[in-house]
Amino acid sequence: MDKIIMDDLGADLPKEKTAFEIYKESKVDLDREVKPLDVLIYIGFDEQGNPAPAITRYECSCIYAPSKAKKSYAKSLLESAYIGGNTINFTEHFVGNRKTEGYLISIDTEQGEFYATNAFRRVERIVGKRYENYIPFELRRQSVKDRLKLIEWLIYESKYAGKIDLITIDGLADLVTNTNDIETSAELAESLLRWTSEGMHICFILHKNPNSQKARGHLGTVSTIKCETLISMDRLIDENGNGERNTVKISCSHSRGRDFEPFYLTVNKQGLPFTHTIDTDNDFDSRMSDYIEQPLPNLTAIEAFKDTPF
Repeated sequence: MDKIIMDDLGADLPKEKTAFEIYKESKVDLDREVKPLDVLIYIGFDEQGNPAPAITRYECSCIYAPSKAKKSYAKSLLESAYIGGNTINFTEHFVGNRKTEGYLISIDTEQGEFYATNAFRRVERIVGKRYENYIPFELRRQSVKDRLKLIEWLIYESKYAGKIDLITIDGLADLVTNTNDIETSAELAESLLRWTSEGMHICFILHKNPNSQKARGHLGTVSTIKCETLISMDRLIDENGNGERNTVKISCSHSRGRDFEPFYLTVNKQGLPFTHTIDTDNDFDSRMSDYIEQPLPNLTAIEAFKDTPF
């Protein structure tokens, strides 16, 4: 199969800039006041016990882990934290700081309709209400070219354009035909930078190489270099090589800001993820014996964060 390069999108891409336009956009005025980071989501706590500002506007981040290591569950908690609601019942390690009614675009390229839909609905179950600006897409059936075309359209031409706070992509590798092709991997990494320059954050998921802490392929190398935060997930393995099936460790392998201390994620009997600081504190039912899932009314930003400490 011929490789897909970004030029194949043709008219969907912005017009080529002149050198002077690039100069005007890029020259830094050292006397201009720099805006502080606009944090969308805090992840974990730093060494001083302060929430770590891991997900901010104009940046990208990566969740990477071995196969079947609860990556999509971490993505669900991250999305739920952005929305708010009852997420605090499931985690103190993913905390949203949303200040607008911005859109959250959730893209799944790997799972079929059944599993993808259940993952999207999992966010509603965690939040406890429906956030109307949560917009999910299942792109497994689409070609690489059409997946890229849709993302470009969403960011630049759709009714969501200019109002997107966060995009999550479960399966960045499915936006190229060959993750070991240097040229196409570099082009996709450049696209991530271009997309985030519109004021959103993009969090994507990649697989780790077997028995390694590196993301898979050239795509993993070039894309993770661009990231604000690298969120590493690993199965718990005992001295005999046996794994804990339902609990994984989450750590910060890289951050431009403050690293967060490791913590753990477990999936409860209802199929919902929760986090904890101590690996053995993984009994959700005893910890949340009084929690009962409620029906799903709609949720506004004010309702989601009226009691937030941030």
